[in-house]
Amino acid sequence: MSEGCLPICVERILVPLDKSTHSFAALKAAIELARHYDAELTGVFIEDITILNLAQMPFHQEVGEYTAIIREISSDGLSRGLHVQSRWVIQSFRKLINETDIIADFAVLRGDVNEMIDKEAQKCDLIIIGKSGTNILGRSRLGSTAKMMIQEHKVPLLLVEENNQLGYPMILLYENSPEGKISLETARDLLDPDENLVILLNKDNPLLFSETTTQLKKWASIHQINISIQGFKTRSLRRHIHMIDKLKTGLFILPHNADPINHSIAQVCLEMISLPVMLIRVKDLQ
Repeated sequence: MSEGCLPICVERILVPLDKSTHSFAALKAAIELARHYDAELTGVFIEDITILNLAQMPFHQEVGEYTAIIREISSDGLSRGLHVQSRWVIQSFRKLINETDIIADFAVLRGDVNEMIDKEAQKCDLIIIGKSGTNILGRSRLGSTAKMMIQEHKVPLLLVEENNQLGYPMILLYENSPEGKISLETARDLLDPDENLVILLNKDNPLLFSETTTQLKKWASIHQINISIQGFKTRSLRRHIHMIDKLKTGLFILPHNADPINHSIAQVCLEMISLPVMLIRVKDLQ
C-alpha cells in the first residue's frame, strides 16, 4: 500500500535551544534520533533581535515579576542577559553531547527567531523543538515558535514537551494519502522489531475503513510488523485522544497536509497530546 514511498531520510538534525525545560526535553529527543539515524546534530541559540530592540522604545522599563520593582531597560543589560543565557545553554548542550559519540556543533546567532530558524532549517532534514510554554493556570500551550514552525515547516518537525520523552507506544494517525504513506514507512523505520505499532484510523466511512484496514494488515504481514488498528470517528476524536494524553512516554506520528478534515484533526491532536509529535508533509521531502 505504500509501494514507492520511503521513510524520511535524516542526515542532520536541528534543535533550537533556550533555557526552558521544554527545550532540553527536545535536545534529549534529538540525541536519541541522532543515534538512530546516525545523523549529525546542530544546536542553536538565537539572540532575539526583538528583545534587544525593546531598549530603543520610548518607555523602556520593566517591572519585576515578583518584586514589582521598576527598572530601566538598557541595550547593554539585555545583551549581557542574552550572553549569560547562551553560555548556560552551550554548557548544558556540551555536557549532554560529551556523554555520547554523536557528531554535533553549536552556534549562537542573532536576529529574528523565526527567520533564523527558517534559514538554519534549510541545511537540515529534521527540526526538533520544545512544544510549549505554560500559561498562568498551569496548562501547557503551544509556544509562538512552535506555532510558526507548524505553519511553515519545510522539513519534518518533532515537537517535544517537558516531562515527556520518546519511547513506546508508537502511535500513527494514518490516512490514505502521500503524507500518510510516508508516515507509515517512517514508523516502520523507527519501530523496534518486538514492539507494536498502534494505528489510528478514521471510520467515518465504514467501507473505506474496512478496505484500509485490510490493506494495513497485508502491509504489516509483508513486513512482519505487529500492528494494532483502532478506529475513531471525527466527532468523538477528543474523547479518544484524551486516553493518549495520559501517556508520558511514546511517539505520535501525524501526517500533515492542507486538507480541511486533516487540518482539523491535526489541530485537535496538537492541542491535546503531550507526547512527542512528529509532523510529516509531502512538500517536506521535495
